[in-house]
Amino acid sequence: MFLGDNAHGKTNLLEAISVLATGWSPFTSRESDLVRWGQERAILRSSIRRAGTTSGLDMWLPAAGRRAVKLDGLPQRRLADILGVVNVVLFSREDLELVRGAPAGRRDFLDRLLVQLAPLYYEEFRRYSRAVAQRNTMLKQIAEGAVGVEVLEAWDGPVIRLGAEVARRRAEAISDLVPRAARWHSRISSGGEILEGVYQPGIPGMDVEAAKREDRGETGAWAGAFADALTAARSQDLARRMTVVGPHRDDLVLKLDGREAKSFASTGQRRTIALALKLAELEMLKEVSGEAPLLLLDDVLAELDVQRQNHLLAAIGNEVQTFVTTTHLTDFTAAWIDRAEVFIIRSGAMTRATAGELSALARADQVG
Repeated sequence: MFLGDNAHGKTNLLEAISVLATGWSPFTSRESDLVRWGQERAILRSSIRRAGTTSGLDMWLPAAGRRAVKLDGLPQRRLADILGVVNVVLFSREDLELVRGAPAGRRDFLDRLLVQLAPLYYEEFRRYSRAVAQRNTMLKQIAEGAVGVEVLEAWDGPVIRLGAEVARRRAEAISDLVPRAARWHSRISSGGEILEGVYQPGIPGMDVEAAKREDRGETGAWAGAFADALTAARSQDLARRMTVVGPHRDDLVLKLDGREAKSFASTGQRRTIALALKLAELEMLKEVSGEAPLLLLDDVLAELDVQRQNHLLAAIGNEVQTFVTTTHLTDFTAAWIDRAEVFIIRSGAMTRATAGELSALARADQVG
């Protein structure tokens, strides 16, 4: 447990662990934001003990230029080569908005899960994102009269091929994730409501279930549907100067008792769904890797009532190494504090809390 005031570095610690595990930050899309202002680079170093062995995983993040990664001192050519060395599940306050928030948040949730379940997905997703960005650049140049519309054909192929793979993998992940989340939701809510989740592809006319039955791990049906949708949307693309269909418009639609949770669920119901999704994610990663991932809880327990905290505590048991950040000890039940090793973070420096410090902090919280 990491205790300290806001803006002293607690979240940075969890962010660093997440970057090492998944390749990108859960809090910013700009890699330069990971480097302290005025510095040339950020350096992440870790020692990972698992299954009786110890590995060293290090990453250099320059303010400008390409990152460098070493595993046990050996340079790694691709980031995908180190994915899976350590797996994490991050649960933050932002994740409490998974249900109510924009589709982009749910896509990010799926993508972060997938890069750990299938490391090759990282490259597939990044290449698809670049291909769409390049196609959008061409659409802008067409609108400005700089190039002719025929140049789009050169970009449609990569967008379709890579997008079909992204869509297929997301659909498979959702098929595994949602039943697990529904079971966790039933346990947390005492079986009072039924949670459902439906993959809503950004490819109009896509019959997801038919594609899954037909392709069986291939992307033919996905690519065919995407190609048809891209052709049908050509006039919209040209008018809006952007690619309006594709997996970058995907969504995961969550429902409670048949009604869309985004519109009808209460605050408590949305938090139960978010917790159920995170527990399902943890379960999937544990099953695939054969060991429990690290659980990172960033200032989130204060937002969960005692019942949900206890369900989470019971779910992680004694085998899930958990990193928790908080500003106040009173955010936790006694069961959490009794099992925790507490560190205090001040101005980026971390020290182990003494019994006297913990007593003083607890008294200060009670007075406050």
